[in-house]
Amino acid sequence: MNEGDQQVAIEYLHEKAVLVGATLAAFWKAKRAEWVGFPSLVQEVFDVYEDLTSGGKKLRAGLAILGYEACRHAGSPTSTRSDGLPIAAGAVEILHNAFLIHDDIVDRSELRRGKPTVHRRYAEKFRSQFATEDDAEQYGAAIALNFGDQGEALGEQLLLSSGFPDRLLVQAVAQFGITTADTVNGQILDLEHIKIGELTEDQVFRIHEFKTAHYTILLPLTLGAILADAPREVLASIRAYAIPTGMAFQVKDDVLGLFGDEKSLGKPVDSDLKEGKKTLLFVHAYRAASREDRLFLESVHGNPEATVDDLERVKEIVESTGALHLSEKIAADLVQQATASIPTITKAAESQWRLRVLAEYCISRGD
Repeated sequence: MNEGDQQVAIEYLHEKAVLVGATLAAFWKAKRAEWVGFPSLVQEVFDVYEDLTSGGKKLRAGLAILGYEACRHAGSPTSTRSDGLPIAAGAVEILHNAFLIHDDIVDRSELRRGKPTVHRRYAEKFRSQFATEDDAEQYGAAIALNFGDQGEALGEQLLLSSGFPDRLLVQAVAQFGITTADTVNGQILDLEHIKIGELTEDQVFRIHEFKTAHYTILLPLTLGAILADAPREVLASIRAYAIPTGMAFQVKDDVLGLFGDEKSLGKPVDSDLKEGKKTLLFVHAYRAASREDRLFLESVHGNPEATVDDLERVKEIVESTGALHLSEKIAADLVQQATASIPTITKAAESQWRLRVLAEYCISRGD
């Protein structure tokens, strides 16, 4: 993808992000007024979500709007509200951030987008009330866990207020629930303890599909298509586009997670290594490495005590074995597979172009 196309893709997302951001700000204001009689700690859930949803590219919201625009036809209904589509798109962003809150607890992450994660924030805020650091950590995790639980319900509330016909909203909410269950299953798969020497490409792909592709690409596009009342065969084509695109998105994320910089990532650059993240980079590096390097990878993958020097050596192994090049090729092949489905999603030339550019953008981020 040339720089001009990438810039247009970013501008499209920014335009939709502004619309959705305004919608979400209004929603949080309304929720605070609704819960005004409750203690401040209860109301702070809306502050947390407003902070999380106020920035970022809002890729998922943009895809929800694109899904509607691409699948809209002469018989498509419209919302009774002028802001109905941004409202529906905003629901996906709420769910996304609910998943992130939970993910950060599971991974014991300290930072998210350059700021303390929700569980860390509350552990620090109430540290003085507890005898030990462990007790404070447990309390922070408990608060964050409940805040994350709110996300699906808040997202559904926002979606149901979008003003689209009830019969379509029922389908949309059902898709919301299906995707939540799929993503949780992906998270459980990711938690399975697998040594680096036993990790396979198929296991990584399954995690990428269920933990990332289903809610990052499939849900928003399908949600938009449902609200446009798209036929069943179009929804099937969206799935054929969304799953490989979402998997490619995660493969690129894994590359950035190992080779990116902390400022851009918003998290420590060694977190993927210390957490023992299941990535194609590690699978293929281990497969092609020398015996000495395999032993080294076994010693540092998932080791919370791994050092900066360890990280640099891992990066050298990943590059020298060709694992980095192979991962990037796999991501590109997945995007090519995905874009082959575009003509059966929409006949509109502009929407076809946007789908292609956004798929390619998923693997060109950070280049």
